[in-house]
Amino acid sequence: MKMIAVLLALALLLPVLTACGKAEEPSQSIPVSENESDTLAFFMSLDYSDGMSVVKAIFARWPLQYGTTLGLNGAPQIRPIEFKFEEDGVLYFDTVTFYRSYQEMKEYPYIQLCICDQETMTYLRLGGKVNFTDDPEIIDRCFAESPVLTSQFGNNRDVVIGYYLTEVWAEFSSFSPELANKTYTLPNKYDKVEN
Repeated sequence: MKMIAVLLALALLLPVLTACGKAEEPSQSIPVSENESDTLAFFMSLDYSDGMSVVKAIFARWPLQYGTTLGLNGAPQIRPIEFKFEEDGVLYFDTVTFYRSYQEMKEYPYIQLCICDQETMTYLRLGGKVNFTDDPEIIDRCFAESPVLTSQFGNNRDVVIGYYLTEVWAEFSSFSPELANKTYTLPNKYDKVEN
């Protein structure tokens, strides 16, 4: 009886499996949308020999990133965050002292960010160690770079805290045959120098 059930299941699945395994004819081409063409041109214009310029260009084009921290319960937590600026090879962000993400990053000071373009199936992952700063010049620059931050906390700057990343790495990956995958280590002046 089990053998009949298995044969029946295979008979029902065989047409589906065969259809899934068929390759497209080489003469057929998948249409490329105008948006995909523009985005592919953007990616092809980047200087992949300079990892920081790749990161900054992608952050500029997609100013909202998704950041993952380790929650206080040990489970990953993902949320939108906004890159603020780069100065002398240092990437700056901010958070708010009453946000859960601030408590999480104080406890587990690492973050990963991801920016993805669905059209070209290309993404950038970036990670590093979080280092908090209450330097007023950094906080002022975060406000200057973000209308959203200014609209939400313009009169309550005391709750905003900046942070920069050390031990930074980035991974640029694409399923587009025109783009090469790259991995970068992005040291900055705050990284510890080992002898």
